[in-house]
Amino acid sequence: MKKQGFLLSSAILIFSAVLAKLAGALFRIPLANMLGGTGMGYFSGAYGIFMTVYAVSVTGLPAAVAKLTAENSALERYGNLRRVKSSAIIFFSLTGLAFTAAMLLLAYPFCVYVNDSPETVPSVLAIAPSIFFGCVTSVYRGYYEGLRNMFPTAVSQILEGIVKLCAGLALCLWVLKNPDKVQSLCGFFNCTQLSLAAAAAVFGISLSSAAGTFYLILRDKLRGDGISEEEILAASGANQTDSRRKIVSELMKTAVPIALGALVTNLTSLIDLVTIMRSLRSAAEKAPDFFARLSGNVSAAELPNFLFGSFTGLAVTVFNLVPSFTNMFGKGILPALSEAFAARDRDKIKLSAEKALFVTALVSFPSAAGISVLAGEILKTLFPSKPVETAACTASLTILGIAVAFLCISSTAFAILQAAGRPDLPVKLMIPGVLVKFAGNILLVPIPELNISGAAISTLLCYAVICVPAAAMAANCTKLDKTYIKGLFWKIIYCSAMCGGGALLAKNSFAQTFDGIILLLISIIFGVIFYIISTILLGIITKSTLKSLIS
Repeated sequence: MKKQGFLLSSAILIFSAVLAKLAGALFRIPLANMLGGTGMGYFSGAYGIFMTVYAVSVTGLPAAVAKLTAENSALERYGNLRRVKSSAIIFFSLTGLAFTAAMLLLAYPFCVYVNDSPETVPSVLAIAPSIFFGCVTSVYRGYYEGLRNMFPTAVSQILEGIVKLCAGLALCLWVLKNPDKVQSLCGFFNCTQLSLAAAAAVFGISLSSAAGTFYLILRDKLRGDGISEEEILAASGANQTDSRRKIVSELMKTAVPIALGALVTNLTSLIDLVTIMRSLRSAAEKAPDFFARLSGNVSAAELPNFLFGSFTGLAVTVFNLVPSFTNMFGKGILPALSEAFAARDRDKIKLSAEKALFVTALVSFPSAAGISVLAGEILKTLFPSKPVETAACTASLTILGIAVAFLCISSTAFAILQAAGRPDLPVKLMIPGVLVKFAGNILLVPIPELNISGAAISTLLCYAVICVPAAAMAANCTKLDKTYIKGLFWKIIYCSAMCGGGALLAKNSFAQTFDGIILLLISIIFGVIFYIISTILLGIITKSTLKSLIS
């Protein structure tokens, strides 16, 4: 059975993530231009609720299935592999149905009494089926990732991105263009046309989840997993299969802590959902004139939802781009690390963890610097028809840009801890971060001069509190040389500062000559040049470094 190495696995996942995120950007950017801050508030409200439920029911599955699959593969227990897959599909399909039903039943009371946004109800109902499809999809993805075959995950991600782009935008546009045809639905849900348009866009996400699920089922039926019957019969322990109860128990030992960690992570979004709009109302009452200037022609009643939608729909969308790519390093390293731990290969454990942290830092640190210094240009380029929304969240993206590095390193460190058999540690590490996030929102957002930027500051503090101990614990579990890792990180941070400085220099130098996307591209090119030269001069990128990454 042919397996893909770490770099190839990560490259496949990153390539698919790039295409999927490109489709996602092509979806959310025109969507924000169509719905504006108020409509994106409805969209983001439903998505925030969905991601919290998704975290509990789905997030831990790929890692749990991948880990158990990789361990069985390393021990050549091929006969047990397929039992792992079938047991996981049966159990977690039922789990997905249960959570979908719960989300449908609780949509109205949550949106009305907790979120204080009845207009969000149609969007929550439209996205609920994604929970079931996500559970099934995650089992298949985790199984093939455990076999170190990343192509099924990659293709399904790309397919989901394309379907979401096409179906979501088409449905949203149709609702906006046909007010007379959706009037009865607006009356049924007691909502506005804009609210229904947001729900139509959200329903595109459910359709994309279904498309990814059906592809993986069809692919599995037609092509199989690449394990021959001869391999199963020839392998030692091939006839030793565990009971379904034992398999589910083993999966839950990994999935539950990861799900709890993801839940705690997504609590940051839920905290934003529950606290921001109330805190913004408080800030608007303190300084009504200030907020009137900030929000243009938006009414006082719609102001909190407008600012929340601008923050989540524009700034947070850009903020999440880089972590979604670097998360692939964690997914790419998990099977190899799980195999290494199962085989007690200490050298491989150390090398794999070092590669993952190094590549994550190499990509995320300069990206963080670039997003921070070019926040205004990025938002103006992506959302040219929404100048008021862009102005409202530029300062927020400047702050969130710095948080990118902390989030990326934390995610890779969490993957290492999960592979090491310590999925409980990410949960424990996230708790103080979430408390910082909650306190930050409550204290900072009501300050009129900070308003929505207070949520960005609390996000930065949250991930900073999590990142340092997470990286330290990952180094402890894999016996990494902490002095070496610290030195390497400080070098990359210095080079990233040079990257940000180069981008800022170019922006200020050419601002009088160019604007828009041209100015943004010139600034990025200068930043990249400064970064590459710095990494070469400091010896971060060498022939031996590249050789070790490829091997």
